[in-house]
Amino acid sequence: MQRVRSSWIGLGLGLGLGLTLGLVTVASAQPAPPAPPAPEPPSAPAPDAALDPAPAPAPAPHPGPESAPAPAAAEPTPAAPDPWGGPPPAGASSDRAEPTLRAYYDKGVVLATDDEQFQLRLALRTQFRLELIRPTEDGAELSARLSIPRARLQLEGHVLGKAQRYKLELALGDRGSFGFVRDLYVERRVADATWVRVGQWKRPFNRQELVADFGSEFNERAITAEFVGGGRDLGLAVHNDYEKSPAGLEWVVGLFNSFAGGADRPSAPITCRDDAAAMTVTCTQPAPTTVPTDFAPALVARVGFNRGEVKGYTEADLEGGPLRWGVGLNYKVDLADLSAGNEASVADNLSHAVGADAMVKARGLGAEVGLFLVKRKSGDAQLGAMGQVGAFLRPRRLQLAGRLAVAPPTGTAGGERRQVEARAALNLYARGHSLKLASDVGALWLTGRDGAGERDDPELQARSMVQLTF
Repeated sequence: MQRVRSSWIGLGLGLGLGLTLGLVTVASAQPAPPAPPAPEPPSAPAPDAALDPAPAPAPAPHPGPESAPAPAAAEPTPAAPDPWGGPPPAGASSDRAEPTLRAYYDKGVVLATDDEQFQLRLALRTQFRLELIRPTEDGAELSARLSIPRARLQLEGHVLGKAQRYKLELALGDRGSFGFVRDLYVERRVADATWVRVGQWKRPFNRQELVADFGSEFNERAITAEFVGGGRDLGLAVHNDYEKSPAGLEWVVGLFNSFAGGADRPSAPITCRDDAAAMTVTCTQPAPTTVPTDFAPALVARVGFNRGEVKGYTEADLEGGPLRWGVGLNYKVDLADLSAGNEASVADNLSHAVGADAMVKARGLGAEVGLFLVKRKSGDAQLGAMGQVGAFLRPRRLQLAGRLAVAPPTGTAGGERRQVEARAALNLYARGHSLKLASDVGALWLTGRDGAGERDDPELQARSMVQLTF
C-alpha cells in the first residue's frame, strides 16, 4: 500500500513539472505587450514678465581661428574656336544641329548654309552687240558685225567662314576667242580690315580699269586703258577691300607677274622652221596657254580716299543722292629682274607708270577723270588723259553721256602724234546695269601727219549693246 501511494505521488510530481515547463515555453513565444505610455511631466507655469527679469544672455564663446575657405574648383578652359571654321575639337560639345542649305537671289543665285559658314553666288553675265565701222578714207567701205563681246560665268562667296573668300570668273568665248579663266583668287582676312589675296585678277591701276565691263556707261573703256597697260595678271597683294570703296582711306599693294597687258588671255604662238635644202617651211602651233614663260615681277600700288558712300568702281549715278566722290593715286614699276638687259643700266631697263583719277556723283550726275604718265625702259615719258560725264534725263532710266580721251597711238614708240577718242552715249536702264540697252557713237583719229606728210582721216563708229546679267 505504501508502494502504490509513492508511485502516484511521483507520477503527480512529473505531470506538474512537465505542465509548468510547457506553459513557460508557450509564454516566452508570445510577443510582449506594449509598455504603457509614460505620464507627461507637468508644464511649468509661465514666468511673470512683470516680476521675473529676463535672464542675462550667456557670453558668446570666444571665436576660434577661421579656417581658410576651400579653393573653388577651376573651370575647364574652353577650347579656342578654329579660325578656319573647322570641326570642334575632341571633347567639345557637338549637340548643335547640322547646318542646312538655303537658296535665294541677290545679284545672282545664292546657295548658303544657315550658319553662314559657306556661301556660293552664281551669276551669268552677257552682252550682245551690233557694231558699225565707217573709215572715211577714199574707197573705204562700211563694215558691220554682230558679236557676243562678253559671256561670263561667275562664282564667288566664302568658305569656312566669312574670313575666307574666293572668286572664279570664266570667259565663255569672249569675242569668239577661247574659253578661259578671267579671275581666280582666294583671300584671307588677317586683321580687322586687312586682306591677303593670291591668284589672278585686275592689276589695281587706273580707276576705269577697275570698273567692271558690266558697270560702264560705254560699250568699251577709253583708249587710255590700253595705253597704261590694263588687264589681269597673276599676283599676290595686301589690301583693305579697296574694290568696295570703303569710307575714308583705301589702299592695295601687290606684286604681279608682268607690267602691262592682259596676261589672262590665252595665246598660241606659232614657231616656223625654214628648211632651205628641202625648200619647205614647217610651222608648229602649240595649245593655247596662259602660263607665263618667265616671272618678271612688277610692283603695283594704289591709294585712294572716298567720301559719302560713293560706289567708286561703278559708272552712272544709279543710286542718286547728295555729293559723293573718290580720288586715287596709282604707281607701278617693272622690276625687270633688276638687270640691265639690253639697256645701258638697270635704271634704263625699268618701266614706270603713275596715274591720278577721280569720280564724282551727285543727284544723277556723274563725272570721271584720269591722268597718266608712262615711261617704258629708256624711252621717253608719255602722257594720256581721259574724262567723261553722264547725266540722267529720266532718273535711273534714261542717261546721256559723253567722253573725250587722248593717248599715244597703240604700238608706237612716241613721237608727236596722238590718238583722240570722242564719243556720245544714250543708255536705257531697265533694271540698272543688270538689264540695259547701251548705245554710243563716236570717232577715232590721229593728230599730226604721218611720215609721208599726210593726215589720217577719222574712223566713225556706232555701237549698240544689250546687256543682261543675273
